[in-house]
Amino acid sequence: MDDIKTVIDQVKASLQEGKAEDEIFQDLHLLIGKDPEIDLQIADFLGGVPYPAIVSVLRRMLEISDNKKVRKGIKRSLYRLKSRGIPVDEVPREHGISVLHPLQAEPPQGFGSNYDFHGDRLLLLLIPHATRSWTVIEGVVSESGELLDFLGEETTRKKFKSFYGDLQRRNPFPFVEIDASYAGYLITQAYQTRLRMGRSSLQSYLRLKGEIEQVKKDYGKPLIYSLIQAGEVSENAWLLSKARDLLKSDFLHDWNIEEGLIRPYAEAIREAEESKIVLSHIQKEARFQEIYQQAITDIFSGERKHQIQRRLEETAYYLLKVNKEEEAKISLAMAIDLEKPLNPFQPNPFLQQLVIKSILVLLTEEKEKKAGEPSFIVKP
Repeated sequence: MDDIKTVIDQVKASLQEGKAEDEIFQDLHLLIGKDPEIDLQIADFLGGVPYPAIVSVLRRMLEISDNKKVRKGIKRSLYRLKSRGIPVDEVPREHGISVLHPLQAEPPQGFGSNYDFHGDRLLLLLIPHATRSWTVIEGVVSESGELLDFLGEETTRKKFKSFYGDLQRRNPFPFVEIDASYAGYLITQAYQTRLRMGRSSLQSYLRLKGEIEQVKKDYGKPLIYSLIQAGEVSENAWLLSKARDLLKSDFLHDWNIEEGLIRPYAEAIREAEESKIVLSHIQKEARFQEIYQQAITDIFSGERKHQIQRRLEETAYYLLKVNKEEEAKISLAMAIDLEKPLNPFQPNPFLQQLVIKSILVLLTEEKEKKAGEPSFIVKP
């Protein structure tokens, strides 16, 4: 009640000062629209104030109010003013609230997970409908950009929140919000990649293709470039020196080159380490570097380099969303550096550290496995 009295006093003072209706409406704006009973009391008070400016204020209130009782009270006040000689244009008749205020769907939402140790990530696209039901779309996308799996179903807000909460609890890292148009773009691109790779079409995707197409937009570059400018991180020597630290991050510690690809180079490192030929430390280190560079050239000369670049770009976006800004910039700097041709004399620092780490992990696992095997040597 005190708030209403204060606003009424402000309106009276504004009228006495000759203020325009816009200024008077601003005095009311912070109070109206929260409680229909308060709105009704204000409308009733204004109906007893015979000033032309009050007509405009009441009409503004009528435009923003969707409460039937309040709208009726506003019209009653306008009629009172008209009966007292204040000019009031004809107020349009109500034709039902559903016609004046059709149900509006909420905007779509997108979410994405971190890459798992397989190099896969889960994308979610949530498309609300005016009927209050939601279409929930799940797409599993591989490191190569292929749509591996796709599910889509209509559900309610309550069921989705329960599903999403369970998903967050089961995932070691949080999901982050992604622009829905970008999530839709990634899913459609992944489906096209799937077809280019000769995989079968997905009927579940085709059934919801129309809905996804309405949400998605085309992006020339990954979304991270709209949040971090390329020039801010490109050619930054300090960021490029942090490849090893990036791979130690909780969000990237599972990144390894698959065993089938890295094994020949791991065996070459082991052979150099166990060689009976006496090599100096410098010679041995030179041999190691030669093996690392050969691995980089053999494994990342083709499409795989582009794949790791896109994975670093998407990871940079994820890191930025979980408030790891420095790591996000390191990841993006590594991705931009991958635009250069492979250079054995100046290798991409991330690829080099990834090769070294993958070799070390494989050799360590084999050493531990061998140490755990029972010995069949009979001691004297």
